[in-house]
Amino acid sequence: MNYQTQPTIKVIDSIMGSGKTTYIIDQLKKEKGRSKRFLIATPYLKEIDRLIGAIPNLYLKTPEGKDAQSKPKSKSKSKVELELERRFKSKELMKLIDEEQNIVITHSLLNIMSTDTSNLLSAKGYDLISDETLQCVRQYGDKSKQEHSSNDINRWIDSNYVSIGDDCYLKWQGSQSVEYNSILYNLKRDCDNQRITIKRRPAVETNKRPDQFFWEFPINHLRGFKSITVLTYMFDASLMHAYFQSHGIDWEHLTLANNHELVSWNHDIEASQALSVAKCLHVLVGDKVNDTGEERYSYSASGLKKMNIEQRAEIERAVRNALQNYFHARSCTTMWSCIKDFRLNLAPKGFKKAFVACNVRATNEYRDRSHLAYLRNIYTRSPIFQYFGAKGVKLDQDRYAVSELLQWVFRSAIRDEKEVHLYLPSKRMRTLLHEWSGGVCKV
Repeated sequence: MNYQTQPTIKVIDSIMGSGKTTYIIDQLKKEKGRSKRFLIATPYLKEIDRLIGAIPNLYLKTPEGKDAQSKPKSKSKSKVELELERRFKSKELMKLIDEEQNIVITHSLLNIMSTDTSNLLSAKGYDLISDETLQCVRQYGDKSKQEHSSNDINRWIDSNYVSIGDDCYLKWQGSQSVEYNSILYNLKRDCDNQRITIKRRPAVETNKRPDQFFWEFPINHLRGFKSITVLTYMFDASLMHAYFQSHGIDWEHLTLANNHELVSWNHDIEASQALSVAKCLHVLVGDKVNDTGEERYSYSASGLKKMNIEQRAEIERAVRNALQNYFHARSCTTMWSCIKDFRLNLAPKGFKKAFVACNVRATNEYRDRSHLAYLRNIYTRSPIFQYFGAKGVKLDQDRYAVSELLQWVFRSAIRDEKEVHLYLPSKRMRTLLHEWSGGVCKV
């Protein structure tokens, strides 16, 4: 397949709640006939129904062999059932593309798209619209995805089933057939689609066994689209931005002005947008309420791991004190978050069910919550930092931390410009939020 050098890429970088999705919907409503073909990717299944209803003129379909408006509600499924469903959806996606339908899918389905599917999208001339940035790079070895560990992959390399190419991507060398429902099949599939890679190494280390492997979204899958539009906020802080830099991808950086017109992005507009919402964000300070977060790495993954049971219990008491005695919150008005591995240890009594995952995106499900507790101090994981560093791309740890915090905060009532109260015990995170807000949010 001869891919174009790169598609036309637009990044609409505007604060959450500023109308990015509404703008795109309005533009798509103006589309007449079938001269263009769209593939829309959204983080959540729940958003598919909303998009189908909002853009009736596109007759959007989703890969289930039927009109997306009549799709059944998902139920809890076994790993085998989920794998079969994934394969079925992938085949249905190919069918819809071949029929030149306008399509809406989740990011997760886009992430497992095959090279054959990408080739067909390119041949049919599809435009991609992604609500939020895509997951472009992560460490390989996720057991929930039935992925091999680094040690297992090295064993397959030693057995000549897999090799490492000069381009640092893994190649499948095995000639025998592999059962479709086996973990080895998943490894073969990811190798065949150029999804597994290693960190670039100096020439003197090329014979050294790699101790880390990475999953990467195949760059040619993006190059196969006619155009790409990404809706996000603080794009320069995202891993997708680093991924673009590492592959030499150019994009047009845009934002929404107050009149909802697209204009070139600049720092002044971002600062203005920040000030417009920071006035509604009240950060809890004083009275030693934040004593547990004074150190630079307090509430980071490494910091929490070093804590003993008594120290974690102190955090639980502190967040419960903030929610009950300072905010006078109830579970139904609260959302709190921490690193998933420490959820049971840090869950404040009476608020356990108010947990909202740190990485939640593009949903309005929690827009009635006005009392927030964010028990995190974010740093990019060291392997990812090193992976991009080996490619000459430097990640801004502070911008990344603020963007992750704000994505979470904007799931709350602040989306509707309502007052919200935030318990943010990490001094580093409060300082970064203070700087982002132009001094409005207190330290």
